[in-house]
Amino acid sequence: MKVLPRIAPISAPAGTPGVAATAAKHWAAAIELDFEHRRDRTALVRSSHVGPLRVQRPFYPEGGCCHLYLLHPPGGMVPGDELSVALSLASGSHLLMTTPSAGKVYRSDAHATRQRQGVMAKVAAGAMLEWLPQETIVFEGAQGILHNRFELSGDARLCAWDIVVLGRRASGEAFRHGRCEQLFEVYREGRPLLHERTNYIGGSAMLTAPWGMASASVSGSMVVTLSTNRDQLDSLRESLAALALAGEWGLSQKGELLLVRYLGDSAEKARWGFEHIWARVRPMMGQAVVSRPRIWNT
Repeated sequence: MKVLPRIAPISAPAGTPGVAATAAKHWAAAIELDFEHRRDRTALVRSSHVGPLRVQRPFYPEGGCCHLYLLHPPGGMVPGDELSVALSLASGSHLLMTTPSAGKVYRSDAHATRQRQGVMAKVAAGAMLEWLPQETIVFEGAQGILHNRFELSGDARLCAWDIVVLGRRASGEAFRHGRCEQLFEVYREGRPLLHERTNYIGGSAMLTAPWGMASASVSGSMVVTLSTNRDQLDSLRESLAALALAGEWGLSQKGELLLVRYLGDSAEKARWGFEHIWARVRPMMGQAVVSRPRIWNT
């Protein structure tokens, strides 16, 4: 893997938080990955990084689709950390990317120094990206910014999810202090298909009110570039309800996007539900049945 002296931060529209270089005492990590379709499979053709972001070697458990694991050896972000992930998929490529464990945003300092993670993916026409990370745990007192931006060209396809856990209830920690700003954006040919920004502010009414989080600690969103009809949507709802996973679930069709929502207290159940929907919609997107990443079993 070639190490570069610096990778430019993720660009973002005016007014949105970006991922920029920080002082030397903090981790400013970035990784750029390019993929192309070569000899009946997707190849990682360029990988450059600075700081503690790496990938394992690609796996091909289902043939042409490239399975890749993103590694962040420190395991979490401390005050001032900035992580930048940039993906570029050429036409015909197919990438499934995940993480080996939950991400963590640790407690910030007395100055409320922010911690930022940015993911920028550019997916060319004829390519498909499955961005399926494990959950992000936001510790009480953290000051996190989580920014996912997906830019699609032509008929590019996307399946992506993001699961945020507020506090560590198993350790008796709620989310009474701190803040996490979550941005989730999907564009096609520069036109916004989805632009969401959620501010989780510790101790705020939004976290406890019925119109907000209703005292739940886990929020998950899944986005699929798939147009479903009413019968298909009802079938997905019924199959998910049959799993009897605790928490509130919602499925809706918004334009060309299928949206799946979870609100509850279990990151595991959120992921199980998303995996279930993923397994059912993947063939509808013209792909083979799912081949579950082995790292999820550890």
